[in-house]
Amino acid sequence: MIQFTLCADDFGLHQAVDNGIISLVKTGRLNAVSCMSVGETLSENAPVLLKASKVSNISVQIGLHLTFTEYAPIGDMPSLALDGNFPTIGSLIKSAYLKQLDELEISTQINRQVDVFKDNFGRLPDFIDGHQHAHILPTIREALISKAKSSIQPNGWVRSCNLPLSEIIKTKKSIKRALIISILSRRLKTMLLKNAIKTNDTFYGVNDFTSEQDYAQMMQVWLRSASKLDQNALIMCHPGRSKKHSDQSIFDPIADRRPDELAYLTSKKFLQDMHNQKVELG
Repeated sequence: MIQFTLCADDFGLHQAVDNGIISLVKTGRLNAVSCMSVGETLSENAPVLLKASKVSNISVQIGLHLTFTEYAPIGDMPSLALDGNFPTIGSLIKSAYLKQLDELEISTQINRQVDVFKDNFGRLPDFIDGHQHAHILPTIREALISKAKSSIQPNGWVRSCNLPLSEIIKTKKSIKRALIISILSRRLKTMLLKNAIKTNDTFYGVNDFTSEQDYAQMMQVWLRSASKLDQNALIMCHPGRSKKHSDQSIFDPIADRRPDELAYLTSKKFLQDMHNQKVELG
C-alpha cells in the first residue's frame, strides 16, 4: 500500500472547524492537522486535539498554519497590517513581488506565531505551511527558510505546493488555481531542497470551493494520481461542521463547503476509495 499525508488546514479558526477536525482525528481519518496561531479557538481546543491524536489508531502530525492574510496578526505589524488586519491574498501577492514587505516585520511575525504554537502544544510544530499558501511568496519564504530548522521538530518539514503541469492537467480539477499556486511554489521547493529541509514530493487538494464541485469525486481523482506517482504525496483538506451562532462573527469564506468535506471523510466511501487505489494514511 502506498502511504500519503492527508492534512486538515485551519484548526483554531472557530469551533465548528475544530470540532470537525477533532472528530476525524479520533477516528483515524487524518494524519496531519495544521493549526492557526492567530485563530480564536486555538488555545481552548489545542489540548482536545492533543488528546484526540493520542487515541487515534494512526500517528497524527500537528503543524503550524502560518498566516499572513485575512485575520489579525499577533502583535503589531505597522507595515503589513496597519489597520490591525492582514491584507487579502491578492494584495499580499502584489506587495511580495513588488518587494514591499518588511523583512524584519515578517520574520518577527513568524517567531510570534511559532511561540504561540509552542505555548499551546508544549513543543515545536511537526511541520509548517501557510494559510492561502502565503508561505510560498517572496520575503515570507526567505524568512521561513532562515528559521525553519529552529522552528520545527528535528524530523520536521515544510509544505511545498508544487505539482508538475502534466499532473495538474490530469486531475482536471481547478486547473487555473492549481497552476498559479504550483508556479509560485517552485522557488520555495528549490530553496527547501538546497537547504536540506524536508518537504512533500507532490501536492493535491486545490479546489474552487464551489457548490458545483463534488468533493468525493475530486478526492477520488487526487487519490488515483497520488497512487500512480508513488511519491511522498500530500493532500490538503478543509473539513468542518456547520457554523454555529457563536462562530458567525468569524470570517470564513469557505464555511458552507466544509461540511461536504467532513461528510465524505467520515464516510465508508472514503475508506473504500483508498482501498480501491491501494493507498493508506501513513
